[in-house]
Amino acid sequence: MSSSLAWRCRTHNSPRTLSLAQRFTILPNNHFPLATTRASRTANDRSRPSQLRSVHHTAPPAASRSSNEKSLSPLLNPPASTRPPVLETVQREAHGSMPAYLFYVGKSYLKFYKNGLKAVFANRRLLREKIAQTPVDDRPSVWRPHAVPRSFSRADWVLLWRVRHDLVRLPCFGLLFIVCGEFSPLVVMLVDGIVPYTCRIPRQLRAGAEQAEARRRLAFRQLETAHPHGVLSPNVTRGVARRHVLRSLHLSGAMWDRLGGVAPPGMWQVKGALRMAFLEGDDAKLVADGAPMGLEVDELRIACMERGIDVLGKSESEMRTWLGDWLRLTAAEDVTERRRRMTTLLMTRQENWPQNRDFAVPDWHL
Repeated sequence: MSSSLAWRCRTHNSPRTLSLAQRFTILPNNHFPLATTRASRTANDRSRPSQLRSVHHTAPPAASRSSNEKSLSPLLNPPASTRPPVLETVQREAHGSMPAYLFYVGKSYLKFYKNGLKAVFANRRLLREKIAQTPVDDRPSVWRPHAVPRSFSRADWVLLWRVRHDLVRLPCFGLLFIVCGEFSPLVVMLVDGIVPYTCRIPRQLRAGAEQAEARRRLAFRQLETAHPHGVLSPNVTRGVARRHVLRSLHLSGAMWDRLGGVAPPGMWQVKGALRMAFLEGDDAKLVADGAPMGLEVDELRIACMERGIDVLGKSESEMRTWLGDWLRLTAAEDVTERRRRMTTLLMTRQENWPQNRDFAVPDWHL
């Protein structure tokens, strides 16, 4: 069975009734429905779930975006401070000489990076406050990355992972920022991996998305050439799948592609396994807290990219539908079954994803 064809049947029928999966087929009138198919949507998409849990959603003024856009759902959307602040544009015509123009451009970038660094610490404070309110036996742990605290909303879960992501990169980026100052934008484009997410300029984000989608297309072409039957090919092992996912999700450095596409030992444990842990928790919380229709556009775009869904040139409705399809197709109460479903989608081009939930999965998972 080719990875360029959608699966329409499963190798076996599960005797278990999946209560989680039923969320995608039978929903009460007051429930906020998912964008479940590319063919149709329900008329209830405009309704919202009742918000029963408190969540840190107020971004610190120094780090927040200067926009009037309001969060569609504070349970789903993390603080705006977890995303890059606004980069003020400098008009060339407003400054007579080139030196003056370059001075103000450098000043604009300097302000952007300062706000981005402030946001990292502001987000850490928000996370500490949330954890302090969480029972000791329910707090998140780096030793149990899959475990989602029961009291966490989707916004809290994303805040946790973004704070971890940015704090790890802070020392190297801080040193680079001190050394390079206003010239930092010229350097960070070459070392994307050490930059906290809150300090990534728009051009950098765009370049990263373009590179990720280009690598994904190349990875699938090579996978289909070597294994025409896709994830169900007899020679597709867990190791083959992991190498493919590291490339298609843009988790490993692009330089490894030039070295034959073989990632160094431990790369999956450092990046791949953690991404899967995050996605498992994120999927569950997205379903519990309102699904894709409650996401802000920026958060919707990020959520799609994290799952290997193309976003460049896609409309908001297309992205919501693709994310809804991901949640619908991967939903399962059994952990192993859910991971196998995730493996199947990650090993299949998104345009060839199954239309129905009844599709074949491998007997292993990532």
